[in-house]
Parts: sequence; C-alpha cells; structure tokens
Amino acid sequence: MSLPGALCISHGGGPLNYRGIGMTTLRDSLTRLGVSIGHSSAGFLVLLVVTFVSITTATAQDYVEWSTETRTSLGFRVNDTAIRPLLPEGWSLTPIADAPGQVNISVTFMDRHLVLDPQGQPVRTGTSRYMVMSVQARNATTGQSGTMIVNGISPEGSGAYEVYQPAVVARAERTASGQGEENGHAEETWELAAQSGDSVTLNLSYRTAIPVRRQSSVVIRSGRTPSFTRTYQIDQASDVLGVPGAPDSRIESVSLTAAGPLFSRIFDGTEVITGVTSIPWYNREIFIP
Repeated sequence: MSLPGALCISHGGGPLNYRGIGMTTLRDSLTRLGVSIGHSSAGFLVLLVVTFVSITTATAQDYVEWSTETRTSLGFRVNDTAIRPLLPEGWSLTPIADAPGQVNISVTFMDRHLVLDPQGQPVRTGTSRYMVMSVQARNATTGQSGTMIVNGISPEGSGAYEVYQPAVVARAERTASGQGEENGHAEETWELAAQSGDSVTLNLSYRTAIPVRRQSSVVIRSGRTPSFTRTYQIDQASDVLGVPGAPDSRIESVSLTAAGPLFSRIFDGTEVITGVTSIPWYNREIFIP
C-alpha cells in the first residue's frame, strides 16, 4: 500500500515504494535544477527516480558518520604559553581582558555508545571513549574563526583532525541514582593516558536537573591542517552544572589531575574552571566539508 503523494513504481515483479518522498518535493528539487517535467509522462517517473537517486548519492558522499554519545565538558582559563604552540601558523587565540596571559580552553570527555558509517555499519568496534581539547581561534589574514581541535587522547589514534594522542588507557565510569520523578545524583570518573606520557583523570559528583535540548550546526577545524573542516549536525541535551563553589552550582565535588610533557604545562596549577556541563545524550551527524 503506497502513501498518498508518494512515488510508487513497479520494476519486474516487485514494487519500489519510495515512502515519504513526496512528488511535490521531488518536483521542486528538479525544478531548482532547471529540469522541466510534466504530470502524465511515463518518462517523468523514470527521470524522477534516476535524478533523485543521483542527488541522494551525491549528498551521501559528504556524509561520513553518525554517533550517539554521553559527554562531560569543562571550561578552563589556562596559561596561553602552553596553548599557542598548538595552533597552526597565522592563527591566534582570543585574549581574556581581565586575565592577561590566559586563554579559554574546553576539555570534553566523550563516551561514544554507537558509531556508524554512512552504510549504517559500526566504525571499528562501534564504540569508544576519548578526550578532546578545543579552543576558539581566529586567522587575522583570512578572517576565518571558530572552534579548533588542538589536542586530545583517543584509542582511535590521531583521528580525523590528526591531533589526538594515541591512548593506552581510555576508561569511563558513571553511576546515577534517583527516586520517582525527582532529580537525581550522578558520579563520574574518566581516566585517559597517552603513549607520550600525558594523562588526565576527572572525578565529578553532582546533582542532576532537567537538561535543555538544543539542535545546532557547527563547523569544526583541525589544529594541524586548518583547511580541513567537518560540519556537525547536533541534537543534544545539556545540563549546565555551573561553576564550582558558586551559590547556584550543583557540583558537589570536582577534581581534574593532569600530568605529562604537554598536559603539565597546560594545567600548571594556575588554571581556573569556568564551568562544567553534563550532556547525557548527544546525537551527531558528520559531513565533509
């Protein structure tokens, strides 16, 4: 049984029902391509299918990955002398007016529950855990600006941005409790260590609240090859926990320990936490460019 307005044709002994693909939508797509069509032509249906498949194939070539994840993100003000060497030539960080010599950096811990390729097949094992460091950077010459990935630790190696350190440890542990319809309580431990000797451990305990759902599209740039970008289509729920010690903070305890040749310079004891966000679910589609 075909849906009203859907395209349904017969091929050999079996029907090809393109469910949900409205004739009007397809006709509009073809019109934008400059193709003139009629309602009664048999060739119209064939042309419609061939053109639609071609358009879909071209779009699918840009679609590289889908994943569903749980994340925890921390914002820091850190010593800029440790971050500036991680930027490509011509790029700079935005200085903080009331904190000379410091810059903002995001440290995001990710538990990727399911990762699929464009064909719907698992990427590698289909799951992974890693940590990413990102900054807001700008190129004064080109005027380009935005989020740049500059480092991290991943069991998948250097990754698409070619900046991650290969992991020897990448562990995540979370527990959650609650009663009835009340907000609950959560505890997290993240432990990552790289072959280089860099390591980071996060221990976090907090009271949960109703997260806020947000859908967005962002472009992420590589800190190694700034011409390489990926576009994320994101659907996520964020629970902003606040700043440790603030009156409205729901953070009961937080501790981040970093060591190693690079991380000990970034987290040298002068760093300041500017916020912690729990992201209980994060769904993402990745496109290139």
